[in-house]
Amino acid sequence: MKLKSDASFEDETFHELELRQERIDSSIFESCKFVNCDFSESQFLNCKFVDCEFITSNLNVVRLNGTRFLDTAFRKCKITGVNWTSLNWTSVALSSPLFFYACDLSFCIFESLKLPGLVMTDCKAHDVDFSDSDLANADFFQTDFSAARFNQTKLDNSNFSQAINYSIDPLENAIEGAVFSVPEVLGLLGHFKIRIDADD
Repeated sequence: MKLKSDASFEDETFHELELRQERIDSSIFESCKFVNCDFSESQFLNCKFVDCEFITSNLNVVRLNGTRFLDTAFRKCKITGVNWTSLNWTSVALSSPLFFYACDLSFCIFESLKLPGLVMTDCKAHDVDFSDSDLANADFFQTDFSAARFNQTKLDNSNFSQAINYSIDPLENAIEGAVFSVPEVLGLLGHFKIRIDADD
């Protein structure tokens, strides 16, 4: 089955779709799976995904203007260079509608979004912008945050266990109740002009 605009799909599984640089407008997907699909540089405009799952698929630089995701999971996907702020976030539940597992999310933008409870585990999140976002109670287990930006970010009660390469200023971000692992937690002190003596 091919994807098309102004259509509704329910309980469908799409295998190895090649939809590069294509445009899908105003379609609805409910309980659908996308396995080994290539949507790189495509546009999903004003679409809606409910209880869907993307598995080992390529969504590199995909455009999602006006699109909504509800209870949608991404597993082992490449989702680099995506501006998540362009989605339609109206009437979203209090908890995050997105779940990322073992994905490459490098160069994505989550600036100023309210995504409490976001799940982003075992991911690569290089150069991701989380500035001014509400990510309280998020799960970032084992994620690599090299060069990611946390500025005025709400991270209370978030889980950074075994996460690496993050740079979080405790004075500029809310981290009460957050969980960090040793030795990476020492990176929180990097914003202070101090020296750490590692000798016993």
